[in-house]
Amino acid sequence: MSNLIVDIAVGVSVNKTFHYRVPEEMQGDLVPGSRVLVPFGSRRIPGTVMGFPGRAEAADLKSVIKVLDNPLPCDLLELARWMSDYYMYPLGQTVESVVPKALFRAKPKKKKYVRLLTNPSPGGKRDRVRGKKQAELVCLLSDREEMSIDELGAFSAQTVKSLREAGIIEVLEREAAASAPGEFTPTIPPELMTEQREAVRRIDEAVSSGSFGVFLLHGVTGSGKTEVYLHAIKQLAGVGKGAIVLAPEIALTPQLLSRFCRRFGDRVAVLHSGLTDRERADEYRRIQTGRVDVAIGARSAVFAPFENVGLIIVDEEHENSYKQDEGLRYHARDVAIMRAKFRNAVAVLGSATPSLESYYNAMNNKYQYLRLERRVDHRPMPAVEIIDVKALPKQELYSPRLLSDIRQRLEKNEQTLLLLNRRGFSSVLICRECGAAIKCPSCSVSLTYHKPEQKLKCHYCGHLTRPPDKCPGCGGIELALIGSGTQKIEEELQAFFPAARLRRMDSDAVKGKQAYDELLRQVDRREVDILLGTQMIAKGHDFPAVTLVGVVDADVGLNLPDFRSAEKTFQLITQAAGRAGRGETSGEVIIQTMNPNHYSIQHSRTHDYEGFYNEEIVFRTELGYPPIGRIIKLEFKSPQESLAAEAAKTAQNRISKLMRGKGTVLLGPAPAPLSRLRGQYRFQLLLLSQKREAIRSLAIEGRNAVEEKFGRKCKVIVDVDPINLM
Repeated sequence: MSNLIVDIAVGVSVNKTFHYRVPEEMQGDLVPGSRVLVPFGSRRIPGTVMGFPGRAEAADLKSVIKVLDNPLPCDLLELARWMSDYYMYPLGQTVESVVPKALFRAKPKKKKYVRLLTNPSPGGKRDRVRGKKQAELVCLLSDREEMSIDELGAFSAQTVKSLREAGIIEVLEREAAASAPGEFTPTIPPELMTEQREAVRRIDEAVSSGSFGVFLLHGVTGSGKTEVYLHAIKQLAGVGKGAIVLAPEIALTPQLLSRFCRRFGDRVAVLHSGLTDRERADEYRRIQTGRVDVAIGARSAVFAPFENVGLIIVDEEHENSYKQDEGLRYHARDVAIMRAKFRNAVAVLGSATPSLESYYNAMNNKYQYLRLERRVDHRPMPAVEIIDVKALPKQELYSPRLLSDIRQRLEKNEQTLLLLNRRGFSSVLICRECGAAIKCPSCSVSLTYHKPEQKLKCHYCGHLTRPPDKCPGCGGIELALIGSGTQKIEEELQAFFPAARLRRMDSDAVKGKQAYDELLRQVDRREVDILLGTQMIAKGHDFPAVTLVGVVDADVGLNLPDFRSAEKTFQLITQAAGRAGRGETSGEVIIQTMNPNHYSIQHSRTHDYEGFYNEEIVFRTELGYPPIGRIIKLEFKSPQESLAAEAAKTAQNRISKLMRGKGTVLLGPAPAPLSRLRGQYRFQLLLLSQKREAIRSLAIEGRNAVEEKFGRKCKVIVDVDPINLM
């Protein structure tokens, strides 16, 4: 035992683990998943025990310094191994992504408590209580088991000190209990509709069986998917299994959280990017110590450290925000499924507009399919009208029909929601003399004009500058603003409807979670007549008074160089339309577009997901794109354009020599659609195949070829199952 060796993953960019010796006094404390502090070069860094090899890789091994915290649950350790392999990312850095760094920076908050001693020391008799205040405090404590120092505001520190020195009370210090999300009045669950009851029954059966399963819960907007989640989670209460609920970051609204807290009280933990380091660590410890039944959060909540997970729910599973776009590029939906598999748990994917991958898997019996075709209380789906804006006068943004319908809602004291998925005031400042646009110095994109700041801004790197007086290219002074963003729409609508209470919801107007939550509460209290915003307004909100939804420009993302552009357009429009008519009054939707006959627009009009899928899948099949085939993207980044291009060519040459007979397609190399981003030139290769393993080995070979030749001069990023091809 004195020569016990341990295999440890540390958070460095190296595709290997390291061996250390275990001091004799620690040998009974270490298990796979234990978090430890180890020497690494001249540093001391945290690592995770992955196993106990039979023999050492070298004779002069360093020793583990100390054990840090509770070990990772075994399924999280297994999950980290899978993620490292699947996403081709160093194991140590993968584990670091699973464990919040705040856990080791943020010490638990300590709190002091006082209580009466049951057997006062011989020198501390109660008859030695002196003064009125001491007597009052002793009397108060006699009715309470203990009180925190914070509760003793009426008593001085000297009073407490004197009683302690007299041996009458004792002062304790321990970790403070993390605060629950808030206090909510419990509610009686509504009676479920037939389709909801059937969905809950089938999920309950799967959970009770203790075997792995995946369900796609495909329910139209307003069909009560959240109620299905709540009923399914209730079945886990008291059986020692936890539930994880994932939602897109922006959909972590007070509405969602309050519904769960009204059912499960303080047994709910919240995990999202708005938490401080200490709050995140506190919530993590609440889950670890079994004080929580449900963890709700965005992407990283999939790693909530339940010892025994029974159910993982991914709400709005189609959302792109579930895909991490830097570092470990994992997809939380797919990771949720694998975690459920490792724990023999059940995963439920919910959406009104499922990703093509999930629907394809359901249609091919890889997932079980649950359908909610009707809205709660049989409320009708909103009527949708398409307006061809090519018929409007030039520069007109609003059809007479849209303006008329907004005016009617104002007169009826009903609410309107308007979607334009483009921030800023104008999308480009252009020179009328040479036609050039004012571009970002670090990115290959035009700068967007933001009127409140009177600045041009890059929406990728954040670069800010004042609009020039003349064209930097030709010196011309005829500069014009082209295109419209949410700021311009807000200004013009306020002029059309000066008495309307108009609010804008985009990342410029709503900064921080508190401001976002407060705006949603204002809409809920009907203090807003018109809510205008980007895609933020289309995600998961339930506003009963919204009876009109207007899509100002449905074509914003339709013609992007991305094979998913039609799918994303259909999803965004359908989700936005689904905000209308969720209360007692039926809803209406106006879609303004220059492509009224495009199948994504037409199927949005009829809320016809199956019709859209049947057309889109033909296109995907012809080109071998997901869900038919698999994709791995290799991206090459360098401040020097020629170096990035040469690196991409180097990878192409290596891959081309090895790909014969593997049923693989190689696209590129080519500049990325956004060829320069944050000062880095970007080239990319796409590998396509119906078999992941065929392109996995090729991607590794391509990466290795570049690293061998260029070292750190060029960064190579491997993106498995990429969502963003821009």
